[in-house]
Amino acid sequence: MFPKEACGVIAGGQYWRCRNIADDPEKDFVLDPRDYLAARLYGGQVQAIIHSHPKGGEPSVLDKKTCSHMEIPWYIYLMPDKKWSIINP
Repeated sequence: MFPKEACGVIAGGQYWRCRNIADDPEKDFVLDPRDYLAARLYGGQVQAIIHSHPKGGEPSVLDKKTCSHMEIPWYIYLMPDKKWSIINP
């Protein structure tokens, strides 16, 4: 939760919240692999990655690179602006 980056996935058409286990969760996110696995097992194929930017800002270079590598869309909620940024691979 704020001020940490929130994260999760869309699997089976629904949102699955994941814990952020990043070393610095106020500046980065790392999906807890156990939560990701649960979403895969119970929800099905992961269709998108979701995370927030609590302080706003455009998608980072790492966001874009990882999205491209994963080959699924990323949805980033820019909290101060209350808007979504979408990255497609």
